[in-house]
Amino acid sequence: MNDKLADSELEIMRVLWDTKRPMKASEITKMLQKTKNWSKATVHVLLGRLENKGFVSADRSGYYHYFSAAIAENEYLCSESYRMVKKVGGSLHSMLASLIETDELSDEDIIAISDMLNEKRKEIEK
Repeated sequence: MNDKLADSELEIMRVLWDTKRPMKASEITKMLQKTKNWSKATVHVLLGRLENKGFVSADRSGYYHYFSAAIAENEYLCSESYRMVKKVGGSLHSMLASLIETDELSDEDIIAISDMLNEKRKEIEK
């Protein structure tokens, strides 16, 4: 997966990731109309782009076409994080350090990060 998502494409992916089920374009349009003023045509164009990029799969076997996420949200987030590290020419260590130094981390965030690092350490030690 080498393609980056445009903000509009990411909006559609979030709907698909959040619902966790195949959806008709009209359902996606309806969900997005709560926050966006997009037409059905706009959603169809974006779904086509996402399908061409490999982010969305389409089931066109019946009368209705159903769209679903072809990649997991976590997979995309990992790819984007890695892309960001490479883009700025830094290291993963530098990126994590800068994130940790912000005042945005809650106690829950710190515990979750610590747990993830401990799990990774256990994997490495096996």
